[in-house]
Amino acid sequence: MNLLKDDFISTNQGKVSLRTLLTSEIDYQLQYYFDEVQLAMLQMLSSLATVVLQPTAVELRDYIANGLTEDVYDSKLSDVCSEWFDSECFMRSKPPANAKNPVAPITKLLSGIECGTSPNAIGLFSEVKRAETICPDCTHVLNYNLHMNIKGECFGPTGATGIRGGGAISTLVSGAKLRQTVMNNVIAVDLFQKYSQLDTDAELKPMWVTPLQGEVYQAQKIGLVRGLFALAYHIDFPVEERACQCDVCGHSSEQSVTTFIREKYKGSYGSTKTGRDAGAGWWPHPFTPSSIREDGIYAVCARDQNWHSWQDLSSYIVGKESARATFAPAYIVHQFQELSSARANLLVGGNIADQGSVVGRVYDLYSMPSTLSRQLTKVTQVVDMGLDSKERLSQALNKMFGIGYDKNFVTGIKDQAMNRYISNAQQVIQSILLDVDRKEASQLRKDAVQELQREARRIYSSVQRKYQHDMPLFKALVKGEYFLNRQ
Repeated sequence: MNLLKDDFISTNQGKVSLRTLLTSEIDYQLQYYFDEVQLAMLQMLSSLATVVLQPTAVELRDYIANGLTEDVYDSKLSDVCSEWFDSECFMRSKPPANAKNPVAPITKLLSGIECGTSPNAIGLFSEVKRAETICPDCTHVLNYNLHMNIKGECFGPTGATGIRGGGAISTLVSGAKLRQTVMNNVIAVDLFQKYSQLDTDAELKPMWVTPLQGEVYQAQKIGLVRGLFALAYHIDFPVEERACQCDVCGHSSEQSVTTFIREKYKGSYGSTKTGRDAGAGWWPHPFTPSSIREDGIYAVCARDQNWHSWQDLSSYIVGKESARATFAPAYIVHQFQELSSARANLLVGGNIADQGSVVGRVYDLYSMPSTLSRQLTKVTQVVDMGLDSKERLSQALNKMFGIGYDKNFVTGIKDQAMNRYISNAQQVIQSILLDVDRKEASQLRKDAVQELQREARRIYSSVQRKYQHDMPLFKALVKGEYFLNRQ
């Protein structure tokens, strides 16, 4: 099976090839049981399409606007070493002779399932039987997901940090159809070269063709295709001649995969402290928003279990400065601004990881304005209103700390209220942004202020009602209303 030619993508219309997906008029939908696999497949398909097309900005603009024909796909494919993407070798490499090659159940490649033995190995659900057996076609997306999205600590001492860093958030530009989403996230090679400033002699071949060398992996020496499929593990998937119904895509298969073998690479990328200290440099992965600090560049990650993506939405689309860091959007957002004036929908996804635990998922879609580069203030002002209401609610609740009650008790009350606001504001902001093209900036701002402040006041009132018979707390909360309602 070849990933550039053959049917391996699970959809609502059966399994299809990348060629069919990109050139057909059929509105295919991905069919996988886990949202992290859906996200990884979108990333992988866009990266594979980049391998085939390797378009200039002019060509990609045409593909996005007018679609792609079978003849163009076939012509482009003829210039690619497609054998590099045969299933037997794709993203796989031989480990060193003295490697231990630990074997693990395939379940560990679905990071939401708890199947570890350490105290930190916690998942969103614990039914291992939900993903014990997969078909060979799904090994590729799980392999990609491991290298690009799963935090190394999920494997404990045998975990590796890949080129994107551990637990990085991804941003993708969503389209009306699956093929449009994939094409929106294909990389224009000339624009990326200007943006990334890689060395002119950067290695272009994938790492399973030309293996990594040395203890430090210099970012400027890693070409586009090589970086899109960068390896962190030597890995293999033993195939059993046994029929199964895949626990990931649901399709029947004549072969099964229940385990995988991996050995982490010894060297370091600039996404790790060792690599940063050795001067490896940060490789600007196209789907990765980043934070630039005094001690280096880091992938933007979900902060904790109560974090919601709207809080950092401004940094995903325009960048943002804080006292500690400068946030830069992923390259793919810059590219979309350069190539298209169409309405965009921004997909923000990833795991919320805490050491070896996966405690939550991010999978949010935001409506962006048409002419994205000229109307970003509409989006950022909605987010700013959300953050402003959050700060007012925090200040109002802080009045409880001055009445002499146990600090932990009061902190618990405040944290519960703040987390409710942050969670509820997610849907409010996504809903408001649906009108981003239909309303003027002033009206959009007015709606944001009204709805977000209403939500903050609703939560504050519920806290007041709960403690109305505790006079010291109630009086403090009454005083706090000033901060909540000030103009």
